[in-house]
Amino acid sequence: MNGAIYGRTLSSVPKQRRRRLVMSFEMVRLDRASSEPLYQQLYRQIREELESGSFDSSASRVPSSRVLAATLGISRPTVNQAFSKLLEEGYLQARKRSGIFVADHLPATFLKAARPSTTARTERSPRVARRVSRMTDFRSGRQLDVGVAGPPSVTFVAGLPAVDEFPIAVWERLREQVLAKKGAHLLRYASSRGEIELRKAIAAYLCDFRGANCHPNQVVVVGGMQQAMLTCALALINEGEVAWMEDPGFHQARNVLAFVGAKLVPRPIDREGLVIGKCSRQNSPRLIFVAPSHQFPLGVTMSLKRRKALIEFAESRDGYILEDDYNSEFRFDGPPLPCLQGLDNAGRVIYAGTMSKILYPSLRLGFLIAPPQLVDTLVKVRAVMDQHSPAIDQATLARFITEGFFLSHVKRMRELYAKRRVFFIEQFQKWLGDYFDLEVTPAGLHFIAWLRRREDLPLFMRAREQTGVWPRPLSFFCIKAQLDPAFVFGFAAWSQAQIEQGLAKLASAVKQLKQRGAGNGSSFQIHPFSPATGSYWPSTVVRSN
Repeated sequence: MNGAIYGRTLSSVPKQRRRRLVMSFEMVRLDRASSEPLYQQLYRQIREELESGSFDSSASRVPSSRVLAATLGISRPTVNQAFSKLLEEGYLQARKRSGIFVADHLPATFLKAARPSTTARTERSPRVARRVSRMTDFRSGRQLDVGVAGPPSVTFVAGLPAVDEFPIAVWERLREQVLAKKGAHLLRYASSRGEIELRKAIAAYLCDFRGANCHPNQVVVVGGMQQAMLTCALALINEGEVAWMEDPGFHQARNVLAFVGAKLVPRPIDREGLVIGKCSRQNSPRLIFVAPSHQFPLGVTMSLKRRKALIEFAESRDGYILEDDYNSEFRFDGPPLPCLQGLDNAGRVIYAGTMSKILYPSLRLGFLIAPPQLVDTLVKVRAVMDQHSPAIDQATLARFITEGFFLSHVKRMRELYAKRRVFFIEQFQKWLGDYFDLEVTPAGLHFIAWLRRREDLPLFMRAREQTGVWPRPLSFFCIKAQLDPAFVFGFAAWSQAQIEQGLAKLASAVKQLKQRGAGNGSSFQIHPFSPATGSYWPSTVVRSN
């Protein structure tokens, strides 16, 4: 019966002495498997029956809690809890020595008005602002629910950290300590700039470990990288003004720039990073979005020569650079590279970082390091969005950083990810090495796997749909770039056993599809590739023998 509890008629229980005809809640259905508490289900269904007005007016007495509990097979406290809510809201009334009855006058505000008969209406799409239609996000319905309830399945989607390794006990202890110390202060409105302790901690960390050059007054705490990008775009770009971004590049940056009405100019990537090239002054960018330490998704590290040239270009064109320091902490060959902001003496680089990718995604805390002349502007824009980030989380994160737990966690995760990285390479070659050349870069938590045979692409697109193992095609991140077919595989969020399981599952599905000749039915379209125009080719690849 799928966990449902079906009410029996009152005739199936011992007859009770009745002063008036008793209502019979025969249509009550309680589902033990539901996340909704049983008392809430009972309360809701009784209320709906009363609101419908379909009961016999003479049957106004409600069964006793003992009888109804026996009828439905639940406890009396559960029934009493439901009755209590109905009594409080005025649906029921208690009469001394008589029992509980339906109220003479039900709460008028809850009664459902009769719906007038109307002719069928033609459904039409709602009129929305142009900024929404400009976005490349075509998801709808449940596709927009990006959160994961419970342990995530093995998808190999890039950008997910190993949240099961986060030191929850330490975080909760620090949270209790800051609440005990600051109490109600943390429950009030907070600064739109961010809590001063957190800004000091972030500035100290970036100066010591990322080669930044900043003061706490330059730090603006934001709700993750998404809000960092949107804050900068809204503050600096008027509709129709030019913005540059890497191609291929971070798809959410593309959505942000489209949302604010920027004229998006995709810039190709070569072995030294974003290609500046020639640009007329009329088409000079107001904002340049780059990830110089570890470009996403290609993994290129911008050379020192290109970094200096980019800063000089931005200064000469009165533009700004938004530096996304993506995955800079997780470099496996040598120490982390200094950030672009540390080279900037012209006040042209806005440094953006997030704690969500390092600690856990739902934390939604990130930061901007802005040139002094831009700080107040960014704070004003950030305040319009949601005033400030949760003060309790900010205070807890400040303690987490200043007491050394953040660095300890980064070091431990770097070691864990290094092991998973090596294991992923081994297992990938075992299961999928016949199909791909796996590119290995010095940093980051994902790989690009370049297909050896372009005709295999439809097979893998079908296999993704069948298995739920969901590496993204590289073309998803391209705007105009025309590159060889490839997939982006994340590996950080899954254990070694899960990595092997996911790769084996994908390989098995591809093998079965190939045997059935089922790859040609895919509706997936790819761009034509011309080697003469390709801006990037894999340099360090792992091939199976």
